[in-house]
Amino acid sequence: MKEKLIPILCLLGINLGTQILHADWAEVTALDLPLTKLSANPAKAKSSMAAHFTAQINVNKIFLRDFPHDSKSYESKVRLEVAKARLASLEKNSRDVDDSLERLMLLEKQAPDSAQRAETMFRRISLQWQNLGDDADVRRDRAVTSARVFSREFPNDRRAPRLLAEASTLCDNNPELKRRLVNEALALENTSPDPSLKLRLEDDLRRLDQLGKPVPLNFRDADGATIDLSNYRGDVVAVVFWAAESAPCLVWIRDFANYSSITPGLKVIGVSLDQDQNDLKAATKALHIDWPTAFDGKGWQSPLARGFGINALPTLWLIDKHGCLQSLNARENYQLKIKELLLQR
Repeated sequence: MKEKLIPILCLLGINLGTQILHADWAEVTALDLPLTKLSANPAKAKSSMAAHFTAQINVNKIFLRDFPHDSKSYESKVRLEVAKARLASLEKNSRDVDDSLERLMLLEKQAPDSAQRAETMFRRISLQWQNLGDDADVRRDRAVTSARVFSREFPNDRRAPRLLAEASTLCDNNPELKRRLVNEALALENTSPDPSLKLRLEDDLRRLDQLGKPVPLNFRDADGATIDLSNYRGDVVAVVFWAAESAPCLVWIRDFANYSSITPGLKVIGVSLDQDQNDLKAATKALHIDWPTAFDGKGWQSPLARGFGINALPTLWLIDKHGCLQSLNARENYQLKIKELLLQR
């Protein structure tokens, strides 16, 4: 009965550190599963997450109190700091986040073996990436630096190429750096093959190779009209790869649709990666989207997506007046880039 009671008390956020209770390793790992059924109410969802992190903190404190010399004590210390950092991040307490990250760095030096050191460093880096700051350049530089440090320390770790690949996603405004990171990831990926990651990296190179070149985009839209990007020479064109099935797309595209409707000289073409045309129609109607849109119902296997190496949604390509691609993904700062292209001759 006691074994069942402790996780329940933890999840309620009770301060178990003041109770004379016992926690073994099974009770520590029982809290590993992430919360999946969170309330749609933001305040309630935050409260549930805070209670979960608090439970993880408390049960690890008790384990370390009861079993200070256990073979799992090092891992418990790491879990404790990770949970503290997550709670502090949720509460937007940057100082406590930094304190936990510093303690994790100390724990890396104390790791009993290389595998546990790699695990601790990876957890620290993952937490750092959740707290990179608001400045895009600073976020990029921090992510790239930490990914490269991990890959140098643990080149045979299967997570090394994935970290480099993730860092490269922040480098769309720096194509040369992005290409270097992708190639570094591919070189490491060959030591521990991951077909899905290799495909993603090859997609990235395909997009990079398209920069500065004419984009061979043509299709028939829902009305049967032939859309050929080569006929848009002289105009600035935004090509939006999106899907009504993707919640992040819907959030982003609402603002972009409003912006594009009041921006003279900008043409927009959509490429849908939806599989259900009814979803697409409902979304375009709700968002008042009237730009021509390609749809074939093949989702990620669409020849347009595969041919252009699209592997993230939404992706916004900007085409200059000469018909050449000028951005890998301008979704975060499209207003400034579009303005610059409109002013060009």
